[in-house]
Amino acid sequence: MVQEYDIVVVGSGISGLSAALAAAEFGLRPVVLEKADKFGGGTAASHGGLWIGMNHLELAEGYKDTREQVVEYMNFLGGSELNHDRMIAFVDRSPEAMRFFERCGVQFRLTKGFTDHYYDKVPGTTAEGRMFEVELISADDLGDLKDSVLVWPQAPLEMTIEEKIKWGGPNDHNHWNRELMETRRRQNLRGRGVGLITHFLKQLLKRGVSVRLSTPVDRLIVENGRVVAVVTAGGEVFGARRGVVIATGGYEANPQLVETYEGLPGWLSMAPSSVAGDGLKMGMEIGGASKTIHNNIALFLGFNVPPATPGGLHSFRLSSIGEMLCPHTIVVNKAGRRFEDESYFPSMAPALRQFVTATHSYANLPCFLIFDHRFAQRLSFAGRPVGAPIPDWVSVGKSVGELAGRLAIDARGLEHTIQRFNTFARKGIDDDFHRGEKYWSTGHPIGAEGGANPSLGTLAEPPFYGIELHPSAFASAGLVTNVHGQIMHQRNYPIPGLYSAGNASAHTEYGVGYQAGHSLASGMTFGYLAVLHMLGAQSAGKVPTEKSAVPG
Repeated sequence: MVQEYDIVVVGSGISGLSAALAAAEFGLRPVVLEKADKFGGGTAASHGGLWIGMNHLELAEGYKDTREQVVEYMNFLGGSELNHDRMIAFVDRSPEAMRFFERCGVQFRLTKGFTDHYYDKVPGTTAEGRMFEVELISADDLGDLKDSVLVWPQAPLEMTIEEKIKWGGPNDHNHWNRELMETRRRQNLRGRGVGLITHFLKQLLKRGVSVRLSTPVDRLIVENGRVVAVVTAGGEVFGARRGVVIATGGYEANPQLVETYEGLPGWLSMAPSSVAGDGLKMGMEIGGASKTIHNNIALFLGFNVPPATPGGLHSFRLSSIGEMLCPHTIVVNKAGRRFEDESYFPSMAPALRQFVTATHSYANLPCFLIFDHRFAQRLSFAGRPVGAPIPDWVSVGKSVGELAGRLAIDARGLEHTIQRFNTFARKGIDDDFHRGEKYWSTGHPIGAEGGANPSLGTLAEPPFYGIELHPSAFASAGLVTNVHGQIMHQRNYPIPGLYSAGNASAHTEYGVGYQAGHSLASGMTFGYLAVLHMLGAQSAGKVPTEKSAVPG
């Protein structure tokens, strides 16, 4: 028996929920099918920031921004992997999508203090105004489904991104407003990606949209060249009169696909286990084209944190925007040498891909986070309370040489590197890689050594600690989609009835470069545009009016 809907949405991250909410708002009947037992996917594990140039909140605050500047910056980011038409669609339609969902009841707020990654270094950048997030929202607003959204165990949900920056970043817990956070915790308030999912899910429930957990989709049904339905692993068939939206995210938790498309040794997934490339495989099975973004800058370093309780799940600690921003830390390769500005992940990405032909090995993988007792006493490691004992899964040595031996790092190289780095830290200038001189940061610790450079601090107080860092990235490959979110066939025509939004799609709208907030904003925008295309209202300003917006 076929369960008939207008739109079948596969996946419950921001891309899928955006498509479902747009469909419901325009009077259609959508269903959301999520394979996991919690909603949110990779979005719920994210910081929840969205980046849109010329957004209405930015302009209302008096920030100066122009379309020409936004396009200029996007062209820089895209490198040789940019699809111009997709980029223009994102630039021109994302502010419209943002206003639409705000009218649907989603509450956005500007994130002040967050600069473009390349601010003041390339044309078209701004100091702030293009990044926004949702207002904190109570899980209680979801009623019986209040515990249905995936919560990543490490980061606190009771602060906004803006507050995190003002309060010294993710590692400087001493400057967090604990009293305020505890009050919010009692109110079950949540921000970050969890808050974003909660906002959209609240509006879907308000409109009576069917949302299904633990319902993995197995394959697509095609009739006369058009996708007309999906079949779940349990054998249920969901018909899609208007179309199917693949919003399953990337493949970061699928070792086979990671090996195929990424090829970096030591990979760990920053995404939940459900993000396993299901949409990519289903699309390709019926002829969908795929594309790999080469030299993808959205490449980070981190490590797995064991579960706090037996039987729990580990979580990935994104050290590139945590410990690596902090004083009293460095990152070195097996030779004990630093190889880039640790505090600026766009510079680290190409260094991690460097391959040495003489040894046929990666120059800077494996690599290691090194820190000293002063960091351990003053700042947070892996989200733990400041001053908490460093866990026993981290290597420790009474001397630099002893630590090097435990990590199989060249001891002489590491000792020389730390001595040289300490001279930089004392004078506040990193002569090798200019660490801490760029504007972008998710928040440097307040009151760092000497105050001259908040990212620098000596490694001089034993014991010394170290842990191997592992590469992780947003998927470099995905399904090829056009400006309407339609999935393209390998013979270069759109597959009727099949759409994709978010990380299941190749991110040709921003190409090689990466700017925090692009992934979520793109998913939201193309989820919206896919529904407009199904309705035959894809042009800007030609928005359907079958149903007026429901107040928030």
